[in-house]
Parts: sequence; C-alpha cells; structure tokens
Amino acid sequence: MKLPITATAIAIYLSDLPVATFLSNSAPYSVYIHNDKSTVNNSAILVGSTNASATPAGASFSGQITYETISPQVVKVQVHTNNNFSFIGARFNTPTDDLFYGVWEYPFSNKLANTNVSFDLKGVGNADGINWSNARAPFFITTAGYGVYADTLETGSFDFSTPGQAQFVFNTRNLTYYIIQQKSKDNYKSIIQEYTSLSSRIEMPPDSGYGPEFWSDDFTMDFHESVSNAQENYYDVINHLYDNKIRATSMFADRPYGTGNSSFGNFDFDPKFYPNPKEFVANLSKFGFDFQVWVANRAFLDTQLFNASIENNWLFPGIDPVQFQGPALNLSIPAAYNYFKDRLSAFTDVGVKGYKIDRGEEGEMPVSEQNIQIALFEQLCYENMVEKWGVSNYYTFARNAVDRSRSRTYVWNGDSHSNFTGLAYTVASGIRSGLLGFSQWGSDTGGYVRGTNDPTEELWARWMYFSAFSPSYEIMVGTGHTPWYPPYTSRLINVLRDTAQLHTELIPYIKSYTYQATQTGVPVIRALFLEYPEDKNVYETSDTYAFGSEFLVAPIVTAGGTRDVYFPWGSSYLEYFNKTQVFSGGSTHSVSLEWEYAPIYVREGAIIPKGDIFEGNHKWSTWKPWLGIEVFPSYGVANSNFKYYGGKQNRTSQIATETNKSKRSVRITYDDLGTTGKLVVFGKHGNNTYQLDEGGGDVTIADFDSLFD
Repeated sequence: MKLPITATAIAIYLSDLPVATFLSNSAPYSVYIHNDKSTVNNSAILVGSTNASATPAGASFSGQITYETISPQVVKVQVHTNNNFSFIGARFNTPTDDLFYGVWEYPFSNKLANTNVSFDLKGVGNADGINWSNARAPFFITTAGYGVYADTLETGSFDFSTPGQAQFVFNTRNLTYYIIQQKSKDNYKSIIQEYTSLSSRIEMPPDSGYGPEFWSDDFTMDFHESVSNAQENYYDVINHLYDNKIRATSMFADRPYGTGNSSFGNFDFDPKFYPNPKEFVANLSKFGFDFQVWVANRAFLDTQLFNASIENNWLFPGIDPVQFQGPALNLSIPAAYNYFKDRLSAFTDVGVKGYKIDRGEEGEMPVSEQNIQIALFEQLCYENMVEKWGVSNYYTFARNAVDRSRSRTYVWNGDSHSNFTGLAYTVASGIRSGLLGFSQWGSDTGGYVRGTNDPTEELWARWMYFSAFSPSYEIMVGTGHTPWYPPYTSRLINVLRDTAQLHTELIPYIKSYTYQATQTGVPVIRALFLEYPEDKNVYETSDTYAFGSEFLVAPIVTAGGTRDVYFPWGSSYLEYFNKTQVFSGGSTHSVSLEWEYAPIYVREGAIIPKGDIFEGNHKWSTWKPWLGIEVFPSYGVANSNFKYYGGKQNRTSQIATETNKSKRSVRITYDDLGTTGKLVVFGKHGNNTYQLDEGGGDVTIADFDSLFD
C-alpha cells in the first residue's frame, strides 16, 4: 500500500499495515515507525538548494512523498521535488546513547562506529593508517534496531556528528530510501540481509581467489641474482615459494607493465620487461598461478586510450592530463564504454584472469561522478572477464567500490601504512567492510606505504596471521621488501609458510561462509555485535572479530606481542592452536605470544571444515586433495550445525552435532560431502578420529569428556 503525503497532512494512521504506524507531525514531514522489534523516528525529510542548506521540508515544499511497506521488515520512501530544491535527504533521531555504523570502509579515528563523523559519500583519500580506503555504501545500521539504505549513486553526504542523530543529503530531485527493521530483536544480520537483497550481493570467487596472492609494487626493479626483466622476477618469486614450500594461488602485475606514458593505455606489455607475455602467462598457469593486471579509468597522456578519447570527446572537461596523470573517460557515453571494454580483451586474449582496479577518486573526474563512474568501470571490467572466462572463474578486486558494484568486484582496503597503526586501522576497515556487505575482502599484508625499514619482521608476522584469517590473503613482495632476502630472516619465512598453509587449509571453511554471503549478504569477517548482540561490551570493538560464527580472532596490533582479549558473553572459547586453555564469556585476559602464534579461539560446539582442496603452486610433492572436519563438542551446546559448501558439485551439505550431558554422549551426523576425509573430535583425553564415509554418515561417541566442561 502506498501513501502520498501532501502539505495538508497532519496525522495519518495505517492500521492495515502490521509493520508500523506512520505519523506526520508538526514538521510536517516526519515518520514514526514502531513495532515490537524497534522504533524508527524518521524525524524529517530534508530539502534545499545546496547540500549545506538542506532543512526540514515545510509548507513551502512542492512535490510528492510516498511511503510503502514492501515487506514486514522494509518501508520504501520516495521523495520528489517540483520546485528549486535540488538536494533531498532525511534525518533520523534515536536516544543519544545509540550508535551508528556503516557508509564508509575507512575507520575514522580507528573506530567501528561513526560517532562524530561527517563526510561525503566519496573516496576518503590520504588519511591516518590507510590511504584510499574507499569501499562505501549509502547505508547505515543503528543500535536502535534498524538500518537505512539510500538507493542512489548520486553524490551525497552523511552526518553523524550530533549524538542520537543521523542524516544524509543527496544531489538529486528524486530520492528513494528504505527503512529496514530487524526481523527479531537484536538481529542485525537480518538488516544486512534485507539491505543486500535491495542493493547487491557478492558472487562466488574461484578457489584461486582466496590466495595467498603474491605481487610486487614494481616487478621491473629489485632484481636479484641473474634476474634481468620482470618475467624473470616473477619466476624468481615462484622458485623461492617452491623452495620454501610456501602455498600460493595467484599473482598480479601492478604498474608499470605496459608501454606508453605511465605504463597503461596502450593495452599491452612492455617487451623490455615482458618479452613473451602470452607464453609468460601460460607458464604462470602451468606453475599453478592465476594472473591479474592493474587497470584504471585513466587516459594517460598520448596513449591509445587518451588519443581515442580526445578524438571522440570522451574525457571529462577541465582535467589537466599532466597534473592528474590522465583524466577519466565518461563511461556514461556508450561508445566510450564499449571502446574501453573491447580494448581490455587484449589482456584476456593472453590469459589474464582478473583485474586489480585502481583509482577513480584522485581528481581525474568531477567528485559528483565518482560513484557513477566507478560502478560503470567495474561493470565493464566484469563483462570483459565474464565473456572470456564465465562467472566466478576469474578474480577482480578494487580499492574504490560502491555497493552496487559488490557483485562485480571484490575489495582490497587501499594503501595501508606499513606500521602497527596501519595494521590496527586495517583490521577495523575489514570489520567495517563486512557491515557494508563487502564480504570478499583483503589487505596488503605488511602494508603498502613503506619506509626504508618497513615492514619490520614482527609487524609482517602479525599481519600474516591476520591475513590467514581474512577472506583473501594478499602479500606484496619486492622493491627491497621480500621475506627470503635480507634484512629478513628464516624465522619470518617460517611464519609465512605456516600462515600460507593455514589459510590454504581454511579455504573449505572460508568458502562455505563466502557462499552464505552470496545468499544472505552476511560477511565472513563479522563485527562482534553481529554474533553477540546481547553483549553491550562489544559494540565498539574494532580490534577483534568473529570469522564466520566459529572463530574469535583478536589480532595483535601493537608492538611487543601482548594484548588484552575480551571474550563475549554467551559462549566459552578454546585457544585454537594448543587446544588446552578455555576462557569464559564475559572475561578479559592478557595474552603474550611470539610471532609464531596469534590469539585465535573457537567457540564451544564449533564445527570447522578444513582441508586442501585447491592445488595452486603445490608442485614440490605429489598433491592430493583432502578434507577434514574438526568438531569441538560442549555439553553447554545441545545442538550445533554447519552448512558446508564444496565437493565436486559445489553444493551445500549439513554437518551437525548433538550432545547429551546426562548420557555423556556426542552424536555427529553429516550429509554427502562430495569426498572422503577425516572427522576429528576434540576432547579432554585426546582426539577421536574417524573416516568420513561417501554419501554421508553418523558417529556416536560414548563417555565423552568435553574440553569445555
């Protein structure tokens, strides 16, 4: 049912809409929505001739405002103005102790919530901890129990600088936004699920997309031993990975790799550094690596892309091609879009299987075009890849992404600083990205903005463990910073080997939760309040996260190896590596660990599929795929289940445990997992190991002593 609001409306009751009651008060355009799950006070519709001058719509407003319930959780609001108001927005009020999350990946002041933040919906630029941490979405969640999604790519701004208030304003005469109430009390996941169903959800990456992925900021330099060009430099990395038995799945070429000004725009590889690009990419594939290249919507001076754009008037006017290192094409022009997409085929034709998408927020286009143009560019890169390789058979990632691009690109978090501040901000940006539905996410392990002695071995080791428990493990080597060359030691190589192997073995677990993200929008890296909404102590935690539901991950983000770990209410937690210490929910403990460990814990009752399902570069011995299911029963958890996604047909299979404290027994059942493997059940008196049967099966253990009891 739709309700148009006119200037004469004072109070309206919609008794036939069970989700809410709408009221128009003396503003006169405000909406109050109340049910047993949350209360929404949409206190004003904002209009104005500029962003800064937008004020609550009053009697002078000319246009139409409609409210429509489109589901029991979602109310759709549409605003259209007829007069001189070219900016539209909305204001929401909550009690002053409520928190607001979302909008930006970048963690302002290293915070999870947006307290006292006011900023445009655009690229953040150079900032503390991370430069260009720019994934974003016109969406926020509040602890008042609802979310709001503004369905637009227009330029706009969000303001959370007033306690208990959130507002946004966009440069448009027509604005649609959605008010999303939680499905049940403290069910913030349901808000993300509804939001991503309206916006977009990620697609499944290929198995190679989880990494580890190795790359260099410049493979045309930092040569060692007999290396004389970029191709040989890649082979040098591959050989050291082989010699040290370090797992990897892909590599990519950052600039420079092509001819012409700034190395991009001629759609080629420079023969000085890449003498045989097609043979080179084929060799990488043979060695077990997928290969991506750097791209951007930048027409660098005097390149083919620039010259064609000048000839056809495709460039945004007023952008100096020297000062800004190449203006952007206006991809809203179909001919420009099609030309760019067609020229990218030069890369897919030689075997490139994905792009690292850069820029789009550095002055090469009007700020008002940032969201529109990056969505178009990521769409054309997506179409170019899908036409060659098919859906989910390549890996493209970007630092600059808007929510409508979520199904077209994955995200890396920008140029992190190579210090512990950069690591702390990166952990927070990963958590914030998840709240925006960007589940497939990674960071430059060790940081990108590096000084002479950065990263230190300690920083790099801590970051490697964080990347092991990230959806994607990316690591930059080269240019004086390579683990197997001085000043680094064998100790760091061992940490890299261990974390690369650990991440590889976690792919069945990560892949299962990634599939859930494609269906629900709920991310792999989860803010603690998504998993533990009853615990008010976790709502501002920016340095600890849930990795799926089973893991609690608390990266060490300061030098020295010591930190406090808070364990949320509602569960007990087992230290994962040694599997001896159990911690109670609601407690805080100080931990001190060497580089070879990280504060990783599993919840009581956890079910964790692990294995080796993708060969990648494993060529140093005979490789065979294997799958193992780790189970951590607790009599405090009567029933646990896990939806495993994988096997030969990539399908969902249920794994479940049932405990009976009075009988001291545990029963584990599993559907057809598509392969054989091992079931390992962890208890106080050692591990119980069983064979996983084809087609499914069940195991009952009597007289079981749980680690948690």
